[in-house]
Amino acid sequence: GALGAGWLLACVVLSGSPVAAIALSLLDKGDLNAAEAFGMVTGSRFGASFVVLVVGFAYDLRSRRDGGGVYVGALALLTTAVTYVPAFFLGYFVLQHGWLDKIRFGIPRDLDSVIDTIIKPGAKALEAILPAWGVPLMGVVLLVGAFKLFDGFLPVVDPTGGKLGKMATTIYRPWITFLFGMLVTSITLSVSVSLTVLVPLTARGLVRRENLIPYIMGANITTFIDTLFASLLLDNPNGFTVVFCEMSAVALISLPIVFLAYRPYERFVDGLARAVTRDRRRLAMFVAALFLVPLLLIWLQ
Repeated sequence: GALGAGWLLACVVLSGSPVAAIALSLLDKGDLNAAEAFGMVTGSRFGASFVVLVVGFAYDLRSRRDGGGVYVGALALLTTAVTYVPAFFLGYFVLQHGWLDKIRFGIPRDLDSVIDTIIKPGAKALEAILPAWGVPLMGVVLLVGAFKLFDGFLPVVDPTGGKLGKMATTIYRPWITFLFGMLVTSITLSVSVSLTVLVPLTARGLVRRENLIPYIMGANITTFIDTLFASLLLDNPNGFTVVFCEMSAVALISLPIVFLAYRPYERFVDGLARAVTRDRRRLAMFVAALFLVPLLLIWLQ
């Protein structure tokens, strides 16, 4: 159920980081246990790639392309799903057995004092004014707004020229593209930004389609860096354990694929992406499944 909730919320707000932050906040308050927070954080990454599909669809409409943007969005979603499903079960198994319970970090003392001085008084004032149902709603609005504001201040990359364009045409080995995806996402702290930029780069032929999958896989690991730092702000040390377990599980699944079995994996995921974007009816069914599956998971809990 938590997996479905995180997935659905991320699709609705078109971003995974705010949903992951909400999951950590609920864990800190005791409304979720570690396993449930892990499921919600995982779900947030399933839904985070949905923004790439939306941007790809809009790009195809504006430029009258032949579905290249939609293909990139579908590929981002499917690559994430095929990697994260086994990572979810692996991470859940590790959490249940407590193998990472000793890997914990608390909030730095100086940072804690800054939060107590600046943030908490405002939060308590809002809590006194707003009704009970308005407090979590305001939290969601502030989180989404903060991340959108952060994304808005990021530089706009021109895919038609410059060093990035030249670099994109020369990178061709899976492990290099994998590391590049990790690097870009580490700098932007947003998988939505680092994956969305693939739409114009691919549509203009500056990035070959065979380079997309390892880039996405790398981005899906370092996308947790901002959530990892956010976990340090919690009084509950389980927050760091949950996010660290997520990153470790995704890395353990991704690394053998990139270095040992990339070509079969590429053909499999590429075939799925081409199949779901072959015509409008299949694409509509694919988009419907993105919302129906998490609803089903919530209903079955």
